[in-house]
Amino acid sequence: MKSTILKVALTTAILTGASPAFADLIYADGTTVKGTGLGAVQTVVTVQDNNRKGGTDNGTESGCVTYSGILANPTYACQMSLQGGDNTAGSAGNNTYLLSSIAGLTSAAQLGLVVNVSEGAPTNDATLTDLYLSLYNMTLGTTKYFAYTGPDLVLKDTDGVGVSGKHTFILDSTQALAAKAFCPVLSNCVVAGGIQFAFGTTQATPETMYIGAFKGEGGGDSGGGEAPEPASIALFGAGLLALRGMRRQPKK
Repeated sequence: MKSTILKVALTTAILTGASPAFADLIYADGTTVKGTGLGAVQTVVTVQDNNRKGGTDNGTESGCVTYSGILANPTYACQMSLQGGDNTAGSAGNNTYLLSSIAGLTSAAQLGLVVNVSEGAPTNDATLTDLYLSLYNMTLGTTKYFAYTGPDLVLKDTDGVGVSGKHTFILDSTQALAAKAFCPVLSNCVVAGGIQFAFGTTQATPETMYIGAFKGEGGGDSGGGEAPEPASIALFGAGLLALRGMRRQPKK
């Protein structure tokens, strides 16, 4: 279940006419990529809850990893109110990583997640309710979280565990700057995360979430810039119109 506080805050902002804050992670329709099975990419979380025999199943597929001090041996504790409990066994599918080990990443602003839905056929889907990545700064000893706070998403199967890329989540401009400021030295920061799907919407093989470097809303090498708010744009436009009007006034 998504954080009630976040939902209330966004709803209040809309009803009062205020500009709602950008979601920390933005859903971006990506490009299909093959060869993204376990071991081929840097998979953070692998989860399964299909009433499988011997599993801890309750109908809600949810799992997380948290840095334990050993990269390849994380804990499965969840943050951000996620339920957890459905991580699959094996280190190939549940890991934490140093940012410096992520191919192509030159700035924490480029961080992104790919969710690979594997529901047995391309016509099948699963409903994503919660998603987050965390950054642990080993020098500071503190953690910063970046969560998807938008509406629940119905994500289609991308044709199996080894084919993904369509369901990509990137940092927005504001959060890209925050990530870059929090982790200026990539070798000092560890990335982890969590994922959860709606009750009864998952079946077939496990869902995975892996980390990567992306260009996008806030993922440029510069770390992106803050997006101007609508009010700022309106004031700028009014100023331009006023200057135009002054230029058109006849000389006295």
